[in-house]
Amino acid sequence: MRIPCAMIRDLLPLYAEKMVAPETEALIAAHLDECAACRQKLSEVEAGVEAPAVDASKPLQALKRELRRRRRCAAVIAALCVFVAVYTWFYHANAWKMVPWEEGLIEVAGIEERPYADVYGQEADADGSRGATAEALILRVDSRINGTQESKFKDDDGADTVLLRGWSTNNRGRFVRDYNEMALCPVPDRLIYEGSDRQQLLWGEPLDGGVETLPRLALGYYVLIAVVAAAVSGTTWFLLRGRDKSWMARQVFFAPMAWLGAHFLIKGGRTVSDFMERDFLSILLMAAALYALLSLAWQVLLRRRKEA
Repeated sequence: MRIPCAMIRDLLPLYAEKMVAPETEALIAAHLDECAACRQKLSEVEAGVEAPAVDASKPLQALKRELRRRRRCAAVIAALCVFVAVYTWFYHANAWKMVPWEEGLIEVAGIEERPYADVYGQEADADGSRGATAEALILRVDSRINGTQESKFKDDDGADTVLLRGWSTNNRGRFVRDYNEMALCPVPDRLIYEGSDRQQLLWGEPLDGGVETLPRLALGYYVLIAVVAAAVSGTTWFLLRGRDKSWMARQVFFAPMAWLGAHFLIKGGRTVSDFMERDFLSILLMAAALYALLSLAWQVLLRRRKEA
């Protein structure tokens, strides 16, 4: 670690009088081996050209503050690097996958009266009575499905339709099929399961032509916006380099670059998402960590350049 010459020269009077700790003495000696200007300054101090500093404790305190600041900065950078690595591994190890439709994946058991608390999570209905019941559509869901997402809308024919999508973090087949129960309340007029390659009507009357599902391409739009923003802010930073306000353009440039890096770590080269909310929030969290990492690393680089 290279100590600034200004700090070394403040300590030279104490160094010449052997009044510094062994660790400080070693740092000053290492600096003097490389810096001819400070060696000349030491010669002047030893010859009595300069008087010792009035307050000998101030240089040591400044050096300690600088060392503590550097240690904190290094610790934060290390923590951010660990977070980025661990979160990337965790996301891919637990990545959600669409479960494709196959016969027996979901079975409709029919409509049953269930306690109000079971289907709505409340102990009482609107009038405050206890023990109320409600009709629910009961489904038997293969345990390979770890979770489901429901999209509710009204079709052109006026039917209340639920589009059900199942996801799994471990999409391997099993020799023994096991089922979990799922209740839909209120009972929809139509229930459709959307797999990765096809749709299957589970309940109600079929639609003419089926349900059109739009591709989920929003992440691609965000990538395009980030590329344009990085190009504009990077050009602005280049044109303003060396000026007082150039740091603002630099920080703006780091934001889209952090998003692009986060997208690559989370999604790789893919911009299509089956689970938009989850992927967006994961990329946003990763981008925030990368932005802080870029900002701190750049500050460290600037200080190293000044000390060189």
